[in-house]
Amino acid sequence: MRKRLRGIYSHEEIAAGAIRMHVKPAHALRVADIAREVGATPHHVHLACPIMIGTSRPVIGGHLPSLRGEGSVALLDTPLDAPHGALVAGVLRHHGAAVRPFPVLTPSGFGSDLVLAAALRATRSLPVVLVASGTYTFDDACPPVLADCGRTVVAAAGNGGSDRPWWPAALPDVTAVGAAAPFSGHGSWVNVIAEGVDVPATVGSTQSLCTGTSFAAALHAATLVPVP
Repeated sequence: MRKRLRGIYSHEEIAAGAIRMHVKPAHALRVADIAREVGATPHHVHLACPIMIGTSRPVIGGHLPSLRGEGSVALLDTPLDAPHGALVAGVLRHHGAAVRPFPVLTPSGFGSDLVLAAALRATRSLPVVLVASGTYTFDDACPPVLADCGRTVVAAAGNGGSDRPWWPAALPDVTAVGAAAPFSGHGSWVNVIAEGVDVPATVGSTQSLCTGTSFAAALHAATLVPVP
């Protein structure tokens, strides 16, 4: 492969069990075509899954239901001091789950195959793992580095309103959670439909209502944790 990419790539590195080859800037827009030609896979960008406008709104008047006992969920998302991670964690906590954070996205909600794959390996033995992000691929096939996620993963089905597979949610061993709303990913690969509009969340002293499949997935994940 190195011979076939001579003159196209600038350097390589080993990360998360894969060889990552960096193409030169002049070829950056052809990554998918180059990967297809040489039998490799592009390195995909993963996106957090909120509805970007109006993701959450404060609760005005009244109170959200009380918390119940806590079990633990590994949250693969933004850092908890970034908006998306804070809100997803707020849904988990509000519905009775403690949160063990594994930041795999930047504060603005972007990540990659290799970072997510490393976190999935690190959390393989944990009882509930929540991935509130994902990616489409140019050929709708799963990125190979994510193909063995394990059987304890719950993942958001994405907010593209499409039946195209959203990875890693579409993997057979992953529980893909969609929302009961038109924006949700859908299709035979979606396993669970949960409420994804105005999902209650508690972040510190702030109570919010959140919309998106990230929050539907968090709602479902909270039901799976063992309660002491």
